Amino acid sequence: MRPRILLLSGTSEGPVLGRALLDAGLDVVATVTREGAVRDLFGPLNGELTVEVQGFDAPGLRDYLVSGVDAVLDATHPFAVRITRIARDVCAELGVPYVRYERPDWLPPEGTRLAATFAEAAEVAPMLGNRVMLTIGANPLKHFAHLHGRLTLFARILPAAESLARAFAAGFTPDRVFCLRPPFSREFNRAFFAEYRAEVLVVKASGVAGGIVEKVEAARDLGMSVLMIQRPSGESTSAVSRIAEAVAACRELVGRGSLAGPG
Repeated sequence: MRPRILLLSGTSEGPVLGRALLDAGLDVVATVTREGAVRDLFGPLNGELTVEVQGFDAPGLRDYLVSGVDAVLDATHPFAVRITRIARDVCAELGVPYVRYERPDWLPPEGTRLAATFAEAAEVAPMLGNRVMLTIGANPLKHFAHLHGRLTLFARILPAAESLARAFAAGFTPDRVFCLRPPFSREFNRAFFAEYRAEVLVVKASGVAGGIVEKVEAARDLGMSVLMIQRPSGESTSAVSRIAEAVAACRELVGRGSLAGPG
């Protein structure tokens, strides 16, 4: 029987990693947190690997791992610190080999304002302009809810019912929220930001694969201020940032049953 890898996914690298693991002779079960991601991310791999909609807490992941998983490849979003912490700790507890794949960070251009947290970004945004385009996902919009009425806020989110519900809960009205699916080119972003006369772009440090370059460059073309939320610190110890490294680490750890992550 081929070694079984649990691929904690949810980003664009998920199917790329899944394909590479399959090609390396490994059995793959991928998990996502949205039903739509089964189709949107893993549709091309339909039938070649198993994809499940799972949101793990520690007890749930513990039960899942003991049912028969040889290693965990954590390829969740750089800002998904909760599941990364849970996966790392539960794997250490059970002695299941764990590999963290994290897309490389991107050094923003000079003049980019940085914030350590979403709450801090909400404090800084009013200093930069009145019309603010938020491209940070639906979950963090709640941190900006108190600025409605003071600023003109727009939110660009994924076209998913749960994302729209979170935007509405954060006070966004239908004319201020846009449900669109990436990727977006620099040209599209520039036209989009210009259409709504945005003065400030708020982004997460999600890395090149997250489309940040195209957003920031478009904003700079228009003379907009850019406010970037930095990645949470302390969660990426021993992470690898290349697909081949992640696959090689999984094969090595499964082969020798090591508890140590890649160095």
